[in-house]
Amino acid sequence: MVYELWQDDIKEKSLPCSQPFRLEDILTSEVETTQWASEGLPGDELSIQNGILTTRSSRFPLCIDPQMQAITWIKKKEGKELEGKVKTFKDSDFLKKLELAITYGGPFLFENLDEYIDPVIDPVLNKQLVPNESGKLCITLGENEIEWDESFRLYMTSKVSNPSYGPEVGGRTSIINYSVTQQGLQAQLLNVTVRHERLDLEERREELIKDMSQNKALLKKLEDTLMHELSNATGNILDNEELINTLEETKLKATEIAEKLEKAQETAEEIDVVRSRYTPAAKRGAVLFFVMDSLSAFLNMYEYSLAAFLTVFDGSLAKSKKDSNLDVRLRNIIEALTFNVYNYTCLGLFEKHKLMFSFQMTIKLLEADGKLNRKQLDFFLKGNLSLEKSDRQKPYDWIPDQGWEDLVQLAEQHKDMKPSTDIKAKDVEEVHPLATILDSVEKNEKAWKEYYNFEAPEDEKLPEDLTYRLNIFEQLLLLRCFRVDRVTVGVTKYVIEKMSEKYVLPPVLNYSRIYDQKKTNNLNSQKLAVEFKKK
Repeated sequence: MVYELWQDDIKEKSLPCSQPFRLEDILTSEVETTQWASEGLPGDELSIQNGILTTRSSRFPLCIDPQMQAITWIKKKEGKELEGKVKTFKDSDFLKKLELAITYGGPFLFENLDEYIDPVIDPVLNKQLVPNESGKLCITLGENEIEWDESFRLYMTSKVSNPSYGPEVGGRTSIINYSVTQQGLQAQLLNVTVRHERLDLEERREELIKDMSQNKALLKKLEDTLMHELSNATGNILDNEELINTLEETKLKATEIAEKLEKAQETAEEIDVVRSRYTPAAKRGAVLFFVMDSLSAFLNMYEYSLAAFLTVFDGSLAKSKKDSNLDVRLRNIIEALTFNVYNYTCLGLFEKHKLMFSFQMTIKLLEADGKLNRKQLDFFLKGNLSLEKSDRQKPYDWIPDQGWEDLVQLAEQHKDMKPSTDIKAKDVEEVHPLATILDSVEKNEKAWKEYYNFEAPEDEKLPEDLTYRLNIFEQLLLLRCFRVDRVTVGVTKYVIEKMSEKYVLPPVLNYSRIYDQKKTNNLNSQKLAVEFKKK
């Protein structure tokens, strides 16, 4: 909001401003963000902002990093300088290693923090620096006074997704949330998908990014050189033949590089058009990960790491059926990925929670495709939350009290809602059938009472042809109002309708597949370790 107000004020005063204006362009450069991307930082806007805060903040960063994106980037970014300087507060030698890092400079990383930060490092966080007799800055750490090197960099990371830090921690550190976003994860999964499906395209893109980064860095260097020469020139510039020749050469080089960048940008746009065709698979993967991730809010033990999900994602790409037709190939990937995620997740769930997961997966996938009404979903989950009874009296004793209150709320909610188009009836009505459901119940007691008394009403037709005039989810809403005891069966039927029957059946325990997944996880961990050592 402040950002928008500031931009409006700039426009009103007719001050020159680049369009579209991005604050990140002032605080960093495309050369730097490209370098960050090569080191493992996602390229979405939020991740770039996090990178700026991590490298530019006056206070030391405390990264909330449940998916370990920050720690992966920091380790690759700092490389060999960080070797031997990654510690936890439980390590007996952390204080000694910290003292050495402060004295000689360089990075230091505290990983796997919980909600406790050892008070012994408070002077470091507060930067309580005092000059010694020789004029050098010093800090007291524990019982020792040590010299402070200006190149010292401290990082802290926590895998706790929602830690509770007090205001004193917020005042001493820059708390930065590195939790992966759906948009950021989708971009990462798109890279993984294209690399698997079109390795040539991804390698060409990466080479192009590298060339563009180098050319932009060179262009900036030439511009800086040009400005330096002009600012340091003495006397009449026109009489300085050497300076004029230097300026001409610099200008020619800059023009040549600018032309290369323009051609590279056109090529990059062409590559992006081809890459974008693989977006459906990446989008499906991002949605599925967040469905898995949301389970921890239901039960703390349901924790799934991004690394484990990526193993399932890679396996789905490798084992899904190949096809020369891209649309068919994408459909095969999406179907394989969805079912593999269902199987993988269900292996770690209690039996009573598996249907909940199937339903959660179904509604999130439909919502991502714009095929789910959020208001209807909220009603299904919560019903009528009002503590006051409605003015409209319940017409018949056989209707449950809460069921009637829910019906009143359902009718009120659909008064201004357009009828659904995904129905069996050929003609779509002007008024939503649920808007007049109260009148229908009052006028047709016999039909509705018969529906209420059915042993399995979810399998029977609704009165007044509502089975054809409502979509399957809206029929589920009515079932919730009349027979809440049958909602579980109704949800099962809904998942089968939208996904297929295999998403309500418990997965077959396949030990060889579990072993393969575990082996792949171990190999991926080893690869990360090797990559880190190479840096």
